[in-house]
Amino acid sequence: MPNRKNSLKNTVSTFVAAALMLGTASFAHAGLVVPSSSISPLIVAGDPNGTPPDSPDKRIDPNVSSSRFSGVVSLFIQYDGEGFICSGALVGKRQVVSAGHCVDTQGNGTYVDLNKPGSSVSVVFNSNGAYYENTGEKKVIRASSFAVHQDYQGFNICPDGSTGCANDDVALVTLSEDAPASARIYAIANTPLSAGQRIILAGYGTSGDGVSGYTVDPLFDVKRVGENYIDVFDGDDEQGFRGPAEVYYADFDGNGKDSSCRFFGVCTPVLPNDVETNIGGGDSGGPAFIEMYGELMLVANNTFGIDLRGQPAGSFGSLFGGMVLSTYGDFLQNAAGGVIRFVPEPGSMALLGLGSLLMLGARRRRAMK
Repeated sequence: MPNRKNSLKNTVSTFVAAALMLGTASFAHAGLVVPSSSISPLIVAGDPNGTPPDSPDKRIDPNVSSSRFSGVVSLFIQYDGEGFICSGALVGKRQVVSAGHCVDTQGNGTYVDLNKPGSSVSVVFNSNGAYYENTGEKKVIRASSFAVHQDYQGFNICPDGSTGCANDDVALVTLSEDAPASARIYAIANTPLSAGQRIILAGYGTSGDGVSGYTVDPLFDVKRVGENYIDVFDGDDEQGFRGPAEVYYADFDGNGKDSSCRFFGVCTPVLPNDVETNIGGGDSGGPAFIEMYGELMLVANNTFGIDLRGQPAGSFGSLFGGMVLSTYGDFLQNAAGGVIRFVPEPGSMALLGLGSLLMLGARRRRAMK
């Protein structure tokens, strides 16, 4: 009987080599705020010429308190005279999970100085219509502090200083006051993930469609939603990409393109045209959810994308991924002061008969920014 893990290691290595020959890895970083305009991140829709027709406008969440995504927020990061946008998810009254690189000014572990004039991290809540500064339930709240995972060395930087490691890109942002009561607080699913797991994505990043790629700028108060399937995982980069799954990968299927099936041999279903989703710049830090016990629960944040050469950025065939949050549970709970709800609790996992991870990609992804 073949060794499933070793077989997958070889498959992942082959895929990465093929992807780098075919294209350039282009990571979905925080989106730059265009001067004199409001910006916010969005989800990329499917083929507008498909059946049924789809477009970015059809993916917009209404931003009302009854929405399941009322706790999905946009982040406004300011430093050195510039402004950037990211996404995040509320996990406590004052705690937001996002991406480490959103508060990393140089991509090398140099962080925003909240004590420096002109530098700040603000969280925009859109749970009751369009946002306005501190008016009723529509709030922009400054962060009092943030914590980034201790193993994060910079965006796409490995423990030895080389590039090709997306791991550990997790941050916990603490607000200076409680979030609006209308914003949902999400639990983190403390269950192992496997290839073929269906996930629900939300964020405020750049949007577009599967044929033309990115065509729509992000906006702080426009939140889009879609779905995809997890295809493969990377293990712990501090353990030679063995050990627990830290990074997940998914692809944007459509128009006959299924990159994970072609290169990995992992052929998860292609979702309907008006459901299949990619991420874009500004979606960094935004949530990936699963349905569990009748509610949305966080399983990952979304942090990077890979575009293939010869086709528009963000179009069908591109890939994306993020951090598996259960793997970073100890960091998040410590940074949040113990307020995050994990389901199920770690001690109850064996009683529920939860299985181990099915697939781990154990080769580093070598990629050009």
